[in-house]
Amino acid sequence: MSLEEREGRGLPDMSDQSTIPLSTPARIGWAEAHSHRDRPHLRRDPLRVYATRAILLDGCAVLVAAIVGFILRWAIPYSVELNDPTYVSLVGVVVVSWISVLVLRGAYDTRVLGVGSEEFKRVVSASATVFAAVAVVAFALKLDLSRGFVLITFAVGMLLLLCVRWGLRSWLRHERRYGHFLHRTVVIGAEPMRGEIVDMLDRDPVAGFTVVDVIEEPDIHEDEAILDSWLDEVMARISLQDADTVAVAGSPTMGQDVVQRLAWRLEGPRVDLLVAPTIGDVAGPRVTMRMAADLPLLHLDEPHLTGPKRAIKRALDIGAGVLLLVLFLPFMVIAAIGVWVSSRGPVFYVQERVGRGGQIISVPKFRTMYTGADKLRDEVIGQPDGAILDRYRGDPRITPFGRILRRWSIDETPQVLNVIIGSMSLVGPRPVLVDEMPLLGDADHRRHLTKPGLTGLWQVSGRKSVDWEERMRLDLDYVEHWSPALDLVIVAKTIKVVLVGNGAY
Repeated sequence: MSLEEREGRGLPDMSDQSTIPLSTPARIGWAEAHSHRDRPHLRRDPLRVYATRAILLDGCAVLVAAIVGFILRWAIPYSVELNDPTYVSLVGVVVVSWISVLVLRGAYDTRVLGVGSEEFKRVVSASATVFAAVAVVAFALKLDLSRGFVLITFAVGMLLLLCVRWGLRSWLRHERRYGHFLHRTVVIGAEPMRGEIVDMLDRDPVAGFTVVDVIEEPDIHEDEAILDSWLDEVMARISLQDADTVAVAGSPTMGQDVVQRLAWRLEGPRVDLLVAPTIGDVAGPRVTMRMAADLPLLHLDEPHLTGPKRAIKRALDIGAGVLLLVLFLPFMVIAAIGVWVSSRGPVFYVQERVGRGGQIISVPKFRTMYTGADKLRDEVIGQPDGAILDRYRGDPRITPFGRILRRWSIDETPQVLNVIIGSMSLVGPRPVLVDEMPLLGDADHRRHLTKPGLTGLWQVSGRKSVDWEERMRLDLDYVEHWSPALDLVIVAKTIKVVLVGNGAY
């Protein structure tokens, strides 16, 4: 990274190492390095406030759910006295048990708060555990426990807990846009991997990281003294920058021994260590530990949606597809009339696109261009490059009414029929054109391991404002890490994206 780039990022100049002594009389300890009492944020996790609010609001949500279940099941139908100790104590037991299991299942672990779907998974898992335990205890002890109370409390509680976390996410995103609750991060490694990690961490402040320093990887050559001196420098830099996170870019020099020694140095302070894998895709839910010849080996499963997973996704597609068809029908009728009146030509435009396994599927949409405009694509749009976004914005082939349909994504609503019949899924990689197939690299074809989707990660990340390489990366990430929770998150984000209209050209 050049000096100009570092100054642009607000990072310190690494060309002059004189400000950081490399020859220290003794190994720098954390107590000495962090003797600054005017830096209170070093002694607490940046997400501790989030976790504290989550505990308090979750407690209120669970209490409200139990009270609602109590009132709807007993008080209103049977006029039970609200001060009856039997029923009141039951409400108390449910509330305390629920919060306790949320804590035990890691629903307040700051490593999963505010990012990804793991936080929501843990909330759902803890809630299911509580009510499974209630059912088992009631059956084993033959307790006369109302099933109506349990069901009402569970349903209301789940809804409120998820709403609480969603609200906290919104609050956290707002705070991070203004530079609050960010992990001050030091990136260690060599170019170009180090620069890529810096770009990824600084790309979106909502992700929760801000890079405050970068450090070259050590040139050790099995020299223990050089490694110790480099580790001292790293600890001093962490202290100087008030950092709470260290990100290590994978490289041959930053091997297991070096990372392990660094991790030992970071055990005392509250500093998180993030390590970028050098084998990229060998991570995530497809990796399982298996014993072979008395050796623990990593087994990498193929990212296929098979068996129960495929059945679950298909059931969700059918249910959501039918519901969306009913909801979209009035808009589809208006769109059909508008297309027919505004320009000459057919109401629908059917494209051949690439589906699961490379099969060609027919994808309908409301016509948004003048008749015959598809033959001018190469002339107007051309190949993906740095200026393709401007060409999309000023595409002269789109009709005025077509721009309205594209702005609100109404032109793609007929594809709900593809979801129902099974050639597409509600969520998945957007289907590419047949003409775009030569642009795909060898790894990009893995996006066709699953059905294309009506919406997907590309759709909720900016649509046409996202470049081609980033689109392929997002598609492959979805294929690797699919889960029902991820689909729900993408659907929720799609609603917001449609309303905002970013990238809709």
